[in-house]
Order: sequence, then structure tokens, then C-alpha cells
Amino acid sequence: MTRYLVKKFIITFLTITILSSLLVSNANKWVFAHTFSGDESATFLALLEMIKTEAHLAQQNLATNVPLAQEHADATTEHLDASQTKEIAERNERVANELNDSLMALKDAFNSTSAPNASDIKSKVDQLDAILGEVLSVRIDKNQLNNVTVKALTVNDLVGETLEHYGEAVGHEESSKNSESNSTANASNSTSMGSSNRGASSSNMSQSGNATDSTVRIDEAPYQTAQALSTRIIELYNEIRSNALNSTAANNVQTGLESLKSDVVKKVPFDTLDRLIDSTIAPSLNSAFDLKLQMEEEG
Repeated sequence: MTRYLVKKFIITFLTITILSSLLVSNANKWVFAHTFSGDESATFLALLEMIKTEAHLAQQNLATNVPLAQEHADATTEHLDASQTKEIAERNERVANELNDSLMALKDAFNSTSAPNASDIKSKVDQLDAILGEVLSVRIDKNQLNNVTVKALTVNDLVGETLEHYGEAVGHEESSKNSESNSTANASNSTSMGSSNRGASSSNMSQSGNATDSTVRIDEAPYQTAQALSTRIIELYNEIRSNALNSTAANNVQTGLESLKSDVVKKVPFDTLDRLIDSTIAPSLNSAFDLKLQMEEEG
């Protein structure tokens, strides 16, 4: 083999090796950065809404109630777990790191030895809003971000979050967990949401749901979250209402969401809110956007 042919062979071999390495590298990225389903994207969109809601409630309460503001700031870190952070990092590691840093910075501002400063908290909330916007564009594919079904599922998820936080506010979850712990191992106490004092002041609420404003004692932090979510849900729903497949069902959803917001303000019994969602909001949303949700049977 001539020197020319040897040189040509070496160049060709090196070129193939480099191209193969690039293909393997890209293949690895394609394997790990998988495509998320519509359900997964809706859940993640709801998660971002939860973080943003808690952060803004922390800022709003700072001037009048620092401990309450701190509860909301602490809650911003409760929604994002290691798995979800990894999902973001698969798409953009910098964004994942900045999100974690931003969340911890807001939380730490309320846990430092010096009192939180309004200007500093505003700056941190603004920064968190900005990084959440980046997370949105990185984590959610554009076709799903604009998908009406995904948006309707997000509304459905946030309705569930509203009920969950309202239940926590009026002591419903705490009562349920305490009942379960009487018949099972006491280890279940370690999974209780929030502090052990949450819901304790709501013990006057009748288990049959016959409660009034005078007997329901509210845990303010989750109650404010439920209020904020009930307002935000209507805003999100109005963005997709005109795309509903069934106009009658769409109108029923609107009426149901307005009632949800009003009932939270009126501090109705938990069972009243639960029935509203199960009998009106969920089935109407399901029908309006053909979500194929599994409806709970009325008992």
C-alpha cells in the first residue's frame, strides 16, 4: 500500500470514528430526554402554577404577616421533587440548577437571622417568575403547550389542588389521617401533610358536613392557596373555553368554577366543595374536552 493510500485510509478511519462518536452521543441524549405524555405535561404545568402561586402569596403577606409569608415561601419547595428536577436537567441542566437555586434563595430569605426585606423578596420572586418561564419552554414541548386537551387537564389538576388545600385548611385531611391511624400503625403519622397543629383548630366542624362559618376554624396558609388557585383556574379556563367540543358542558364548567371560587370565600363545608367538583366541574370538564377521565361514583 502506497503512502498516499495509507494516509487516505487513516483520514477516512478517523472521520468515521468521529461521526460515530457524535451519533452515539446524540443517541444517548435522545434516549434520556424522552418525550412526555399530555398527562405528564399537564401535571407539570399545574406544578409550575403551584410554585408561582405560593411565591406570590409569600410576597403579598410579607407586609402584614411574616410567619404566614414564610409558610408560603416554604411551600414553594414542596412541589418539586428530585425526579422532576432530573427531567428538567435532561433538557437543560443550567435551568434546572437555577430553578433550585431560586427556590432555595426565596425560602432562605425567610429563614435567615435578619428580617426579610420587601425589596429583596420582590426581587427573588421576580427572578423565580423568570426562571419558571424558562422551565416552561424547556420542559414542555411547544405542541403540548398549545394543546387544548393538555390545558384542560391542567385545569382539572388545579381543581384537585384547590380541594386538597381547602381540605387541609379546614382540617379535613388531618381528621381523615387521624381516623386512619386509629385502625392502622402509628407510622402513618409521619406522612401527615403540614405541621401537627394544622387542622387541630377545626375540630368543631361536624363530620356530616353541617358546619357554618362560626364553627369552621381556618388554617390560613392553605386557605389562601385555595383562594388564589380558585381565581387562577378561572383565568386558565377562559383561555380554552371557546375550544370546547360541547358548549353546554363548557358553560357548566364555567358556572361550576365560579361556584368553587365563591364557596371557598364563604368557607362552606368540605363535603359541599367535594360534591360540587364530583357532580358538576369534573364531569362537565370531561365532556367539554373529551378528557376521558375516570369519574368517581357518587355514594
